[in-house]
Amino acid sequence: MKTCILFFTIIAGLTSQIQAQTENFQIAEELGKQAAELLQKSEFEKLHALFSDDIAATLSSKQMEKSFSGLLKQFGKLNKIEELQVKETAEGNYYQQAVSFDKGKFFLTFTLNQKESFTSFMLKPYQPNYKWTFPSYAKGKYEYSQEEITVGDSLALNGKMTIANGTNEIVVVFVHGSGPNDMDESLGPNKLFKDLAFGLAANGIASIRYNKRTYDYPSQMARQANSLTIQLVVIDDAVNAVKLARENGAKKVILLGHSIGGYCTPMIAEVAQPDAVIVLAGNVSPLEVLLVPQYEHIKNNDSSKQINDLQIAMIRTQVKRIQENDYNTETASPLLPLGLPASFWLSLKDYQPQKIAKKQAFPYLILNGERDYQVTPREANRWKNGSKNKHSKTIFYPKLNHMFFEGEGICLPSEYEKEGHFSEYALKDIIGWINKI
Repeated sequence: MKTCILFFTIIAGLTSQIQAQTENFQIAEELGKQAAELLQKSEFEKLHALFSDDIAATLSSKQMEKSFSGLLKQFGKLNKIEELQVKETAEGNYYQQAVSFDKGKFFLTFTLNQKESFTSFMLKPYQPNYKWTFPSYAKGKYEYSQEEITVGDSLALNGKMTIANGTNEIVVVFVHGSGPNDMDESLGPNKLFKDLAFGLAANGIASIRYNKRTYDYPSQMARQANSLTIQLVVIDDAVNAVKLARENGAKKVILLGHSIGGYCTPMIAEVAQPDAVIVLAGNVSPLEVLLVPQYEHIKNNDSSKQINDLQIAMIRTQVKRIQENDYNTETASPLLPLGLPASFWLSLKDYQPQKIAKKQAFPYLILNGERDYQVTPREANRWKNGSKNKHSKTIFYPKLNHMFFEGEGICLPSEYEKEGHFSEYALKDIIGWINKI
């Protein structure tokens, strides 16, 4: 349930144009500050002159003024220009100029071409530049290193291979949860996949993690917004990552999926044929079935999120449309759950992961936190250990949440905003299971 507040968004030109953007951070810093100052002074014609021809032809200074005026009414004046951050993707660098309004802080996000003109321009919610800390279990008897890798051939994804003690005989391939995740599956100050990669490496097990396609190619995905499928967003890249592990000499490849990544593991495994599968908080029920209970949990337990009955009623209507098959390729995305296109939901139609898993020979390890309100323990039970392999098993953890962080009481979204690490005892269970299969 990630949100994005936009006041105007134009992503122009081909991927090659974005890739041609300047790498000079100092220039980006100067231009980011200049753009923010022009917004602050409402000098839209001068700001318009900084745009590339494509944006300038699509978005007039008058349109910008109208959009920005609406933002001012909601959040007050732009009163402070702060630091610049850079988000590196395979498509190119996205610069993020922090700006503060009276009632909120945002990123003015932009890309540049070689002529130092803006090729995209948008406003997004601000996120601090958190510093990740090593989990205590990341030091072990093995030394390890990281190598930059790319996953896939066409529009390849950036990734890293963590190698333990110079060997990659066993490689775990990580598959992300929902949303445009980076290779570390970052959420606030937390990096679940980075925790896992270093924890496994400290115990002699290598891994591959990579940026999700929706993270590495945002403009490409925007152009394909009405034709996205689960194959494009998740499956094909995971299959390529398993293939890469084999090509790099892995004798045993373990497919590990978290959340929707876990939900998709049987579909991925049908093609990739790993040696084993690990499902972390992966659902069996269709995605749309989980949405209303998640929102109701937050509404009933977390007043800070201001979720109301009207919002839930709208989600119910969207979900009902999927469940009753009352949609087709012409149905507008806003009428469907999560604003995802009909093509996405059609690509998951009739998908039953537990039935596919039961027919597969390789072992499954199903893990679930009992404090997980997003994918509840009921979902883990529905896997029935995944496959019928003698090594398949399910483990529940009373104190863990959806991110496998330990806590007490009812889990709320704010719990993910605090620094935590993947549970050490869950990690030990994973390592012990891998070494036995």
